[in-house]
Amino acid sequence: MTGTNTGGNALCMGATPAPRKRGRPRIGQGLDDAHLLKGALDAFAEKGYDGMSLRELGRRLEVSHALLTARYGSKEGLWFAALEYALGHAAQGWRQTVEDPALDDLQALRLGIVHQIVFAASFPQVVRILNHEGGVDSDRIRFVVDRFVKPLRPLVEVRLNRLQDAGRIRPLPYEVLHFMVVHGPGALFANTVESDLLGAHPPAGDHAVWRHAEAVADAIIFGLATPPAAGTTPK
Repeated sequence: MTGTNTGGNALCMGATPAPRKRGRPRIGQGLDDAHLLKGALDAFAEKGYDGMSLRELGRRLEVSHALLTARYGSKEGLWFAALEYALGHAAQGWRQTVEDPALDDLQALRLGIVHQIVFAASFPQVVRILNHEGGVDSDRIRFVVDRFVKPLRPLVEVRLNRLQDAGRIRPLPYEVLHFMVVHGPGALFANTVESDLLGAHPPAGDHAVWRHAEAVADAIIFGLATPPAAGTTPK
């Protein structure tokens, strides 16, 4: 599973960049990695890996094809860099949550889900990219799983297994929870055409997104929680 290291704020404000000079920047000059990688995420989410070229992306971002090649080496190198950029933030958030000793196991699981949904709202391109890549065996999907999912799995499973062993939640395979949390809630933000056709209105703004994420996380946690035994008072 992946998450985000933001709290109520999904966006970080930085210093206002100096106006860029006219014309395309030379290789190594005026290179804004965040701008390029976000643009790459947009492009790969829209066109798919096979449908996007470095030349097309260069035209979109108003940078030279040579600059992208020099910086990332190839289209595949750019894809890896873009997913590393996004999922690096996500993995850090999950790790901080599940490794926090101050959090009860159920609290940690709930907060991890909240962070994941906030991440999906901030990076809806990732959900769309993974939905496509997950159905085709390639070095790209193996990179995502090996680099981000597998290292986090045992950390989450420690919490999950303790909850199951204590009878606090119903037995649920880790991979089922992964798809419920990573792919399900993010569809509202990623599948914009489908959302529009259904008359859905994804929440906008950090506070609204956070509240939405909490509501969805609570629905998942409530569904997992075991009912109290007969004659007992729920805590």
